[in-house]
Amino acid sequence: MVADVRGKGLMIGVELVVPGTNQPDDRAASAVLQAARDVGLLIGRGGLYGNVLRISPPMSITGAVADDGADRLLVALREVNQERAGDAL
Repeated sequence: MVADVRGKGLMIGVELVVPGTNQPDDRAASAVLQAARDVGLLIGRGGLYGNVLRISPPMSITGAVADDGADRLLVALREVNQERAGDAL
C-alpha cells in the first residue's frame, strides 16, 4: 500500500498505491485520512492523484509528540490495510 515516503525538512509525503501495482490509490488515502482522524491525528491529502498523505508538523514538535504521531499513523495504516485485505476475501 505504501509506495514511497519522501520529504524535505518537516514536510513529509506518504504515497499510497494499489498493492502489487504502481496505480495511485486515492481511496486508500481517503480511508487512512479518516482512520487517522479517528485516532486523533490530523494530516492532509494531496498529490496529483489525491493518493499522497501530507504530514507537516510544527517546527516546535518534540520527539515524544513525533513518536506519538508516527504510532497513530501506523495504527491508521494497519487498520485500512486489514479492512482492505478482508474485502478481498
